[in-house]
Amino acid sequence: MKFTLVSISVSLFTSLLFGTATHMLRVDDAVTLALQHSPDINKSILNIESSKEKSRFEKGYYLPNLNFTFTAGKSNLNISGIDLDGSGMVGKISASQLLYDFGKTTGRIDASKLDVKAEEARLKRTIAKKILDVKVRYYNLLKAKSIIDVNEKDIELQKEQLRRAKRYFESGIRTLIDVTDAKVRLTQARLTLNNSRYDLKLKRALLEQTLGVTPYEGDYELIYKERDWFEKDVEKALPHVEDSLESLTKFAYMHRHELFVLNYKTASAKERVRSAQGEFYPSMYLKADYSRVETDENEPTLHLDNVWDAGVVLNWNLFKGFQSEATVENAKIERLRLQVEQKRLRLKIKREVIQSYLEVQRSKDAITLSKEVVNASLQKFQQAQKRYEHGLSDYIELQDARQGYIRSLSDLVVAYYDYFIALAKLDFVTGK
Repeated sequence: MKFTLVSISVSLFTSLLFGTATHMLRVDDAVTLALQHSPDINKSILNIESSKEKSRFEKGYYLPNLNFTFTAGKSNLNISGIDLDGSGMVGKISASQLLYDFGKTTGRIDASKLDVKAEEARLKRTIAKKILDVKVRYYNLLKAKSIIDVNEKDIELQKEQLRRAKRYFESGIRTLIDVTDAKVRLTQARLTLNNSRYDLKLKRALLEQTLGVTPYEGDYELIYKERDWFEKDVEKALPHVEDSLESLTKFAYMHRHELFVLNYKTASAKERVRSAQGEFYPSMYLKADYSRVETDENEPTLHLDNVWDAGVVLNWNLFKGFQSEATVENAKIERLRLQVEQKRLRLKIKREVIQSYLEVQRSKDAITLSKEVVNASLQKFQQAQKRYEHGLSDYIELQDARQGYIRSLSDLVVAYYDYFIALAKLDFVTGK
């Protein structure tokens, strides 16, 4: 009855014996691979770089602006019917520096800095979600592998029953229908095993998709813990949740990356309101121009002296067709929308923590109860076998007891790995 994950170690020893070692992939190894190769994470990193460039672009408005213009060509000037032709070159350098614009530029700069922080928080959220996805796919793959062990056990029991039915039939104790039914049940068990093997391949492909890479070119096996958890009090060895529901909720409010994203976005929206309100006020610049003109020496009448000017420029747009008012109101609406979204997210986080916490408790209870059902169904199956051997029960009762035993084993496998999935989800929703 010992059909456990120890078989993984046996396969590992066999592969080493014949020189074809299979790599053992732990859940932490899978997480590391996903963080290195995941396209989602790489996309988030690029989003951060894009936000940094946008921030650098906004900072450029507060730096000096320097322009150079060069013109070369011919000119014609008609004065009292006299045409004056000439050729020349003009070089012009213009420089300007923003002095003050009542927060219009600084608001955009500060908002862009906060947008960078929001993208960094979004990257952390993507990493946390990737870790969760890897763990879920990893434990689902282990679950599928353990279900195969259960199905193989079912085939062993069906083969034994077929041999017993043939022996009883040849002895004249049982009828041929028992043999026929045993063959049908064995074929059905093989079909179930075949389907579970295909399901294992699918779960393996899903894990590799989540990782973004095929580990060790496909030459790997999963491992969690090598123990026969079908025959021990497995629930006593499970990791426990020591924190209370209230403390977990408070922890989530302080560490969920989605909240950080909204906090930075709300602060950014506030700065954009300040920037938009600056449209109602003037902008002050320091501006200087210098021009040098070189003309044809044969046309002295067209010779111009070099020109320069410098001064302070005040630019005030008094009316833009209500565009400034609309920009300010739209920025305020966006800030209010984000504040409402913060409240909605906090309620969502609280619900997720409660749901995940209860799911952990439910899964743990399911393991305990499933283990009791396994023990009881095994005793029932053994009693049904004895009753069948002594002619006290029919073949239907025996098969019902066997199916109940196999089903209880499957339920225990599902409950066991669902517990670890529930723990992974609880870590995710609390921001751990």
